[in-house]
Amino acid sequence: MIPAPILVLIVNYRTAALTVQAIQSALPEVRSRGDAHILVVDNGSADGSAAVLAEAIARLDAGDCCSLLALEDNHGFSAGNNAGLNHYRQAVAAQGDAAWPDYVWLLNPDTIAEPKALGALVDFLIEHPQAGLAGGRCLRPDGSVRDSAFRFHTPWNDLITALDIGPLRKLLSRHDVVMPVGDHPCRSEWLSGSHLMIRGTVFDRIGLFDPGYFLYFEETDFCARAADAGFKAWHVPASRIMHLGGRSTGLTDQRPLERRPRYWFASRARFMIRRHGRTMTHLANLLWICSWPVGTFLARLRRRPRPNPPRLWLDFICHNYGVGGVMYRAASIPPPSAES
Repeated sequence: MIPAPILVLIVNYRTAALTVQAIQSALPEVRSRGDAHILVVDNGSADGSAAVLAEAIARLDAGDCCSLLALEDNHGFSAGNNAGLNHYRQAVAAQGDAAWPDYVWLLNPDTIAEPKALGALVDFLIEHPQAGLAGGRCLRPDGSVRDSAFRFHTPWNDLITALDIGPLRKLLSRHDVVMPVGDHPCRSEWLSGSHLMIRGTVFDRIGLFDPGYFLYFEETDFCARAADAGFKAWHVPASRIMHLGGRSTGLTDQRPLERRPRYWFASRARFMIRRHGRTMTHLANLLWICSWPVGTFLARLRRRPRPNPPRLWLDFICHNYGVGGVMYRAASIPPPSAES
């Protein structure tokens, strides 16, 4: 690859056609800027994705600003991003340097970047040197806004989410996970990893993504570590992408067709334990287990749709506290400082 000040990093897993679409959407701005490079990491897809992506890069005549790193195995989304970042460092080291990119733009394969989506984030970070991370507006295919700015998970906002009672959410809105956003930049605690720009100095300070997260909560953990190191996260609505959502995992914000996988529960437990400790995580789990049936019952009484993965309540109990449950491994989860 050709090192550039701005690295656009896309991790593909068995979604080659979508990834090609993502490349095509970002390519015009990358080409016009001349200071950015797209690195696509095929995360051990083993389905021919690497060949499809290599052919697409050649067909688009994008070899000067887009390259492919094909991994043999899939060790998760965090590991895929880390492999891409280390690949960049190796390319820079070959030229006698060892610096991170000035900016790293994480972009999901199931996204379509609108014009100036990249530039809006770069410009914001240049104008706000205290900001370490910036994420933009995510739109659904119908044009509605997907949530992309959040507060860190706590036992209390887990309770709010599980109950999902309108008046309660309104009363306790300042504690809810989802943050309201408008048309102007606003502070956030964590940002969606589908469309997230990170200043290179953040990696210098806190290191790479925690490979202990296979998928989900890795960006939440990274934003939390960055916040602990003094970096601020901002939502920048001027940067816009369309996020199709969940195409490689089966989890979408429409009615899911698949049960939530075990690694989602493992990632949630890992984040909660590292952020709040084991006792508070057990409390959060208890609050969720008790309040979820209440929220579901009230939603049925009001005939209010509540689309959720099948068997979510039972899976929550089984994956956390069943045979081999993730909470029994809590003592083996090291604090962030042990892995940074």
